[in-house]
Amino acid sequence: MKYCGISVHLYGWDCLPSFLALQLPAINFETAQNSMTKSEQYTNKTNGQRNRGQCQESTEAIELENFSVNYRNERNFSKHAQHKLFQEIFIALVKNRLICREWVNRAPSIHFLRVLICLRLLMRDPCYQEVLHNLGGIDSLAQHMETVANGYLGYGEEKHKVDKLVNMTYIFQKLAAVKDQREWVIASGAHKTLVNLLGARDNNVLLGALLALTSLAESPECREKISELTIVENLLVILHEYDLLSKRLTAELLRLLCAESQVKEQVKLYEGVPILLSLLHSDHLKLLWSVVWILVQICEDPETSVEIRIWGGIKQLLHILQGERNLVSDRSSIESLSSANAAGRIQQLHLSEDLSPLEIQENIFSLQAACCAAITELVLNDTNAHQVVQENGVYIIAKLILPSKQRNAVKANLLQCYAFRALRFLFSMERNRHLFKRLFPSELFEIFIDVGHYVRNISRYEELVSKLNSLLEDELKQIAESIESINQNKAPSKYIGNYAILDHLGSGAFGSVYKVRKHSGQNPLAMKEVNLHNPAFGKDKKDRDSSVKNIVSELTIIKEQLYHPNVVRYYRTFLENDRLYIVMELIEGAPLGEHFHSLKEKQQQFTEERIWNIFIQLCLALRYLHKEKRIVHRDLTPNNIMLGDKDKVTITDFGLAKQKQENSKLSSVVGTILYSCPEVVKSEPYGEKADVWATGCILYQMATLNPPFCSTNMLSLATKIVEAMYEPVPEGVYSEKVSVTIKRCLTPDAETRPDIVEVSSMISDVMMKYLDDLSTSHFALEKKLERERRRTQRYFMEANRNAVTCHHRLAILSHVTYSRISVFYLMKVRSYVFLENTEKIVRKKFSTVKAHN
Repeated sequence: MKYCGISVHLYGWDCLPSFLALQLPAINFETAQNSMTKSEQYTNKTNGQRNRGQCQESTEAIELENFSVNYRNERNFSKHAQHKLFQEIFIALVKNRLICREWVNRAPSIHFLRVLICLRLLMRDPCYQEVLHNLGGIDSLAQHMETVANGYLGYGEEKHKVDKLVNMTYIFQKLAAVKDQREWVIASGAHKTLVNLLGARDNNVLLGALLALTSLAESPECREKISELTIVENLLVILHEYDLLSKRLTAELLRLLCAESQVKEQVKLYEGVPILLSLLHSDHLKLLWSVVWILVQICEDPETSVEIRIWGGIKQLLHILQGERNLVSDRSSIESLSSANAAGRIQQLHLSEDLSPLEIQENIFSLQAACCAAITELVLNDTNAHQVVQENGVYIIAKLILPSKQRNAVKANLLQCYAFRALRFLFSMERNRHLFKRLFPSELFEIFIDVGHYVRNISRYEELVSKLNSLLEDELKQIAESIESINQNKAPSKYIGNYAILDHLGSGAFGSVYKVRKHSGQNPLAMKEVNLHNPAFGKDKKDRDSSVKNIVSELTIIKEQLYHPNVVRYYRTFLENDRLYIVMELIEGAPLGEHFHSLKEKQQQFTEERIWNIFIQLCLALRYLHKEKRIVHRDLTPNNIMLGDKDKVTITDFGLAKQKQENSKLSSVVGTILYSCPEVVKSEPYGEKADVWATGCILYQMATLNPPFCSTNMLSLATKIVEAMYEPVPEGVYSEKVSVTIKRCLTPDAETRPDIVEVSSMISDVMMKYLDDLSTSHFALEKKLERERRRTQRYFMEANRNAVTCHHRLAILSHVTYSRISVFYLMKVRSYVFLENTEKIVRKKFSTVKAHN
């Protein structure tokens, strides 16, 4: 009889389909007797059972195939009119097939595959998922998947293994899609096999594993278990080498896993930053969104944050924020992709789910919010923050706070909050604050200030957004104009000589420093403008001219002589409108003094390793200046020491530097008094040890974040300097060597104060460690360069091989095409000849018949 198009047979249950009622006969395990007759009888009996079993399997396989075809579009079996029958079918499939090891071991491969397909179809209805768990089917399914996966990964793609794995990964994805069911999957150990399948060669198997693992990773407990496995290396390989859809799913999985600290460490260990940054060139919104959120999480590590900047990540994020790229996306979800993958229509779904322009715009808002979050984390590093400003980041981000009527209100407001937070973090760096005072009206600026430094809670910025969006149109227009005024890419409004003024970098005692670009050049430079009317250069024109002549002469010497990695390069000096201009190398980074202010505001300190790293570079630079070039800087302060990538030190501002003869003393009183040595304060002759004193002051300030000598009363300040009276460095924070080195550098008697070589000898063990780390780093970079060289060479050779293959195929194709064309025309000619000959024959016969008549 028939139920719902399913053939049924009464066998132990009221109504069961025949393909389930026909069970394989029990295997006879009786011990064979010595009698030949009994053995023969036993053999004949077994053979008969096997033949009947094979007949049953064949019938059952056909019924399974029919079921999968007839019900491939059904999803709500539990609401079907014959739902009880479907439930009995499901239970029978699980109990008598899936968890029956004897049947699985003896069943043909195609038969077991058809069982899996029917289970997959039935399990699209959530009601059957719990039934599978209650019957113990999840553990059996996990064991089957492990066995098939081991065979597939170890011995190749045998018949039906790929289809089995695709169906089993789908079932586990369905189970993992429900929060409360994910622990069942983890308990079965299926996640371990799914991770192993990330090395699958077949794309559908890989996608099935990715989809199932992504669903599992939604739960923190499951995420933790997955992260304990070796997964990140495989994920990075997929992100680097596979197709777009695989990259998208992998990026989403890695985004979820990066909530675990060990995953972030593995991304760092396997050099994931350059791979992730390479994906920012993609034009797919969902891939970009996942990758940016990965960057947000991994850049919490200070070293990774620096690495992102070094690899150009800040520039790429700002480029995305500018919104000048044409981006695409689709509407697919984990559920829809999983179903499409199991049904073999993944590509059609992927290619047919384009979003409308409005939906794409909303996704762009989400992507830009993610980029703002990444910038927010990155600017916690002062050098990163400086680069954001240098790359016009304040302008790019500030444009995102402006309201627009065309925007989706919820996502637009959220984007404004993220943009405000990024701006507020940038404002927390003291040197950037002058930019923001020009941006906002006083009432809005007050709310902006009240948020506080480095506040991550995004809800704290909602008041700012609400206030901004409530402003009148004229006020918003004024803010928009203020934002445009800080655009560094606008046409230069001022030229000095052949140099376009791009930005004002800061001011000092003797003038201002600008970021400039030569009229015919590409690279930005720094140019210091010195006001010659400063009393320090003389009371009258004659004195000023003499001072300028000396400075230009000294700078010329410095320009021609100084070549050291820790000393700034000078290029040119010239006079214009009673001002002296000094063109020099532009150092990307921030002054050491700004790092002091930033750490104080963050309530942080320098690590001792970082202190020695900076101090050793200062010693190397001063040894070069003092011993090789006989130059005394005379104005060594935190503001004249630039910190670049990885705290690379560059000493700048040699405007007061002076070259001295051997054994001579300098007598002019110049420099910043906070860092001036006793002999300068007492107007006594001084030498290179004046710079050693200043270095000791800077070392002290790195340890305490305050200068050693400080007072509002100049007389009191001078007394403290002359007597070397300062508060000792707090005990227990740094090693004794820090305090001893400070004390020796701040020796008030110049004769007993060590020179820079003696200072270096005091920290020889630290310098040896520094050299050792430098050598290790150099060796690692060489190995990395060699790997990149080999990889590039391999890609180049593959590209050449593919090009040769392509040309060969084109040649063959051209030859085949030519042959086909030749055959076509030959056949055509033969057809014409045949028709012509036929016509002649017909005419001849017709003439013969006519003549005969």
